[in-house]
Amino acid sequence: MSRGPRSVEAEAAVACHRVQGDIEDLLLRLCAPDASGRVPTGACTGEEDWIAPVEMCATYNANAAELARDLALSWVSLHDKESVSRISGTPLEALRARVEAAPRGARVPMNSTSELTGSLSRETVLKALATPPATLLEALEAAAVPDDAWRAAEPKARELLELSRQLDDEAAGEVPPAFWVDITTREHTRFLEEHAPFHVRRLPSGGVVLATHPYRTLWPLWADALFVLGLMS
Repeated sequence: MSRGPRSVEAEAAVACHRVQGDIEDLLLRLCAPDASGRVPTGACTGEEDWIAPVEMCATYNANAAELARDLALSWVSLHDKESVSRISGTPLEALRARVEAAPRGARVPMNSTSELTGSLSRETVLKALATPPATLLEALEAAAVPDDAWRAAEPKARELLELSRQLDDEAAGEVPPAFWVDITTREHTRFLEEHAPFHVRRLPSGGVVLATHPYRTLWPLWADALFVLGLMS
């Protein structure tokens, strides 16, 4: 930080800028090192196991036309108590059949403070699977818009990133007085949990990556897109 008033929001945004790009890069290096599509799906999380994709911070699908696999895998994992690592390679039609086999009106709880997005229904998953993949992807892209709190923090965050770059550059010459700050406080974490932006990346190979900061999950992105499409029930 340069001398002057501190901004927890801007400091948290800097932390996000520093790590989120690396996560997406790592996921692509592991899943599509030569864009061959040999790995159909992958994900990134801070958990010890491969949990429901919508509860992770990043997912990769080699075929964007099968993006709804994230929802189907999540449903089967949460409803049938299945390990995602065991069922991740299941054909999409077989996953659809498992969702259809659940009782009508069945729901699984989601980690959300909103009653609207606090659960995922069997019917929502089936409707998403029946939605044209291009429509689903466009809705996710439209939902991946930084909120007002994040946009307000961005200008100061860019200043801090530039200051950090100057401090790391021995040839930068004289730089403003600065001091290091702790960006691991509960206030920083809470801001990232609630406001870290989402990225939807279409890959030249035909795949797609969904990503956010590790302190957040992809569920709010999915919930917003499903709601706009009228699929939430």
